[in-house]
Amino acid sequence: MFRKRLFSVAALLSLATGIAISVSAQTAPTSGTVYMMKDGKKVPVEGALIEAYGQSNAMTPTKTDKKGYFSFAGLMWGYKYTLVVSGTGIGPEIQPGVSGGTTRMEIEVKPGDGRHYTEAEVRDALEKAKSGGNTVDPKTEEEAKKAQAEYEAKKKAYDEAKAKSEANFANAQKLLKEGNDASDAKNYDLALAKYEAGYQSDPDFAGTAPTFLAQKANVLKLRAIDTYNKATKAERTIKLEMFATARKDMGDSAELFKKTLDMVASAPPKDITPENAKALTSFSLAQIKELVRIAAVSSQVDPRLPVIAEEFIPKYIAAETDVAKKNAALVNLADMFLVSGDIEKAIKSYREALAADANNVDALAGIGLALVNSGYASGDKAQLQEAANYLGRFVSVAPDTHRLKKDAEGILTTLKGEKITPQKIKN
Repeated sequence: MFRKRLFSVAALLSLATGIAISVSAQTAPTSGTVYMMKDGKKVPVEGALIEAYGQSNAMTPTKTDKKGYFSFAGLMWGYKYTLVVSGTGIGPEIQPGVSGGTTRMEIEVKPGDGRHYTEAEVRDALEKAKSGGNTVDPKTEEEAKKAQAEYEAKKKAYDEAKAKSEANFANAQKLLKEGNDASDAKNYDLALAKYEAGYQSDPDFAGTAPTFLAQKANVLKLRAIDTYNKATKAERTIKLEMFATARKDMGDSAELFKKTLDMVASAPPKDITPENAKALTSFSLAQIKELVRIAAVSSQVDPRLPVIAEEFIPKYIAAETDVAKKNAALVNLADMFLVSGDIEKAIKSYREALAADANNVDALAGIGLALVNSGYASGDKAQLQEAANYLGRFVSVAPDTHRLKKDAEGILTTLKGEKITPQKIKN
């Protein structure tokens, strides 16, 4: 049973990137976009170099992404900076008087030879502007007042957002710890309530919301396993009801893992680091794969699970580097389709697994059973012959301890009575 908890309070600290930036009392994120006008439309400029110069120092430069977006995390409040934009195919652009904390600024560049200004050239241009040169246009008094008013408004908004973020972060830490403690104690209902409260505290923030969704999904999976295990020992009068409860929890779990994956995939880069996005994605895909395996073994398949599995198991397989694990995931998927009655999809997945490993005993047994069911249901003797071929191969390579070997031998005996015997499989 899965018991390892991926995300702790410490992990939440690193996941909450937007909060981590805002709690600094000295610096503030400064961001904007770079664009070029083409056919009357603003076209983002990707890969432009953005350099920020303070009064006496230069900040670590950054580059624009494919949407033309750039961000500096640590420009100082109360200081003015000069931004310099350069890049392939554009002319260098100097943007003076940028206050730390300014966001959503837009910088237009023109086509050019890709020239890059040195720091000395930038500071020389600024000095010329101060002495009356026209390299950088000086602001009028009215523009200066307007800029100061905008700065004060942004600073006020930042201070308010900072206070809110600090409060939300402290609350998120508290709820995550309480949820983790409840989960460890197997108080699943309380754990779900704590994680849900954590998610609802800021459901649109990818720095924390997917963590709470993934934790809640995992607890639902654990509760489903616990309910199923108890149901196997329960009286018949309540057994079926408990199985239904376990199935629903597995379906709810799969839906929340899907929601986690969708949110991470569409998250703005400023809200979540690549490392944490990768960790959440890997964890959620692995747990969907585990839900598929559990559903197949227990024969408890919520109707939502196959739909979600069809979307995400291929993504799990694409990300997995271990060939054996890739194949196991395909067989699990096929097994789930088989127990849910979707014979056609089961056979397709078994064939994919056998294409990678012709002697995969679980795939051989699975496709043999699927073809037997389909052949008898449709009266198709060709399918029965193919089933005998696969079951014959399975019996020849599977260990005697395999749970399906005696069943396969019994089916082959029945088919032999109908004059259908195993033939060599053509790879």
